[in-house]
Amino acid sequence: MRIKDSLTNLYEQMGEKKFAVRVVNLISEGKINAENFSLKALHEAMGKPNLHVAQMIESRTTTEAEFFEALDSTAFPKITGALINKVVQDAYDKEYGIGDQLVTKIASSQRDETIVGFAEDNTLEEVPENMPYQEGAITEKYHNIRNRKFGRIVSLSEEMVKFDQTGQMITRAKRVGEAAKAKKESIIMNAVLEIADSGLYASWRPGGTSTTLYSATSNDPYSTGTLDNLGSETLLDETDITVIIGMAGQFQDENGDPIAWTPKTILVPMALDGLARQVAYGKFAKFATGPSAVPNPYAGMMNVLASSYVDQLKSATAWFMGDFEKEFVYTEVFPLQVFQAKAGNEQEFERDTIFRYKARLMGGCGAVTNRYVIQGTS
Repeated sequence: MRIKDSLTNLYEQMGEKKFAVRVVNLISEGKINAENFSLKALHEAMGKPNLHVAQMIESRTTTEAEFFEALDSTAFPKITGALINKVVQDAYDKEYGIGDQLVTKIASSQRDETIVGFAEDNTLEEVPENMPYQEGAITEKYHNIRNRKFGRIVSLSEEMVKFDQTGQMITRAKRVGEAAKAKKESIIMNAVLEIADSGLYASWRPGGTSTTLYSATSNDPYSTGTLDNLGSETLLDETDITVIIGMAGQFQDENGDPIAWTPKTILVPMALDGLARQVAYGKFAKFATGPSAVPNPYAGMMNVLASSYVDQLKSATAWFMGDFEKEFVYTEVFPLQVFQAKAGNEQEFERDTIFRYKARLMGGCGAVTNRYVIQGTS
């Protein structure tokens, strides 16, 4: 049976309200999708209704009461909007990216988010007989992360419905979803790679002041002394991992005590992906010079992530190692959202635009410490 006949029969059997709820839920469940949907067929099945407005589109199933609360128009825009939302969200979810694996996500409600912590003096002091205990001091510390909003408009024209250009609409919606994922990836990778080390969008802003993150003398203003989190090791074999782990072993907390931590992830450019996987996962060590068939001491110890952002924004030899989720935070004001414009906007008259859909997200990324990631080499 043709999709038009199927939709027409369903519409006649259920009526507009129940039909709309049923179709939107089928879209949410993935049973109606970009491959079997037709704008023209839907429009004709519903008796070619007038086109009107919808509110914010929810990515979930719905009830008849929720769906038609205060509704005074056709359900056609709601069904179409539900499909566009589904296409945008699916494209976003399927687009490749590793950024989410490098950060801890927290909710944000400010343009310039403040991540608050405390510097504690908890070192136990000797207490002589009949003398009072010394009280530790607690001082506030904070790091700032700047949030930014990004978005795009997708328009549905009268011609797209009349001439059934569903494919064009789907393609546009997919590109918006893919672009949204790429933008979030860019925000995270720019912070992790320290593409900016000054201004509001610097990777690290302790106390609100932009500070160099990777350096042989990296300085945390909330502690005394410096640490070296910038290596000079070209990744060739397991011996380079040993050097970086040795550097990590020298790190101290704000009180000057050793930090007990283990690097979990190696971040490399695409050019080093194969080599890094041999080094991290190989049963035997891949010594550039040395004996063969030696067991790999780091086999399975760390995860390897590769990104073209490293190749293009740093170099084909740059690499990083550490516990990224402890060092970097992604502050999310709101995740990817899809909205539908109200009826009566000027685009309707000037360009024969029936509906306009807006996709947007807002967030930022930055470091909250300099102690858990080391740049192997630049």
